Amino acid sequence: MVGAKPAIRSQSTGMPWTLIDTAIEGETTFELYAKDGVHMIRANGFELMNGFSHESEIALGIRAAALAPGRAPRVLIGGLGLGYTAAAMLEALAGRGHVTVAELSRAVIAWFDRYVRAMVLPALPGNLSIVHADVADLLTPACRYDAIVLDIDNGPEPLVAARNGALYTEEGLRRLRAALSDDGVALLWSGFESPAFVAGARALDFAITCEPFQRMDRPDLSHFIYVLRKARVASGVVA
Repeated sequence: MVGAKPAIRSQSTGMPWTLIDTAIEGETTFELYAKDGVHMIRANGFELMNGFSHESEIALGIRAAALAPGRAPRVLIGGLGLGYTAAAMLEALAGRGHVTVAELSRAVIAWFDRYVRAMVLPALPGNLSIVHADVADLLTPACRYDAIVLDIDNGPEPLVAARNGALYTEEGLRRLRAALSDDGVALLWSGFESPAFVAGARALDFAITCEPFQRMDRPDLSHFIYVLRKARVASGVVA
């Protein structure tokens, strides 16, 4: 815990923020800011997310719930952040299935529980588990998911931690594919379009689409949701 510092201004809102906590984990310095009960997380100086501009995270959670197959889908979300993606998905699922959120930062989990959850997810549902883990370690054939949501860093080109980039390499995509059920779907939040990522996914027999999301507060700025499925051929699902 650190003492309060002079307020800064968020580029996205122009609102003043006050630093209320900081943590150093590996190569990353995380900072938690607050303004009028709303929070923002910065990592290595980059604003990752804030409670005034979370429309794309909500859209990601709702879209994932709509695409998750089955009556009781098993869902894995990589990245807790401020919890908006998980909260939106849980609301849309309306009690169906089970959602596991893997968060690499212990500080982010602690901040969510202490400062954020009361506003974003006041009642913890029984079909939610929040675990301290690298989501990459959970992508195994032994534990297959109907929906996998990667809400990590800035997308295929990480800003916060170089290790996050491994998720989008050929090996990372192979692990993602192996962890999906046959009808499963993977969704990826990205701050930009990545033709290289699309080409790599298609090379591994993913059917992939890119859905732009335009922010209401910044009409000049779009975020993107990539949707990946195991490609289907005439003989059935590609293994």
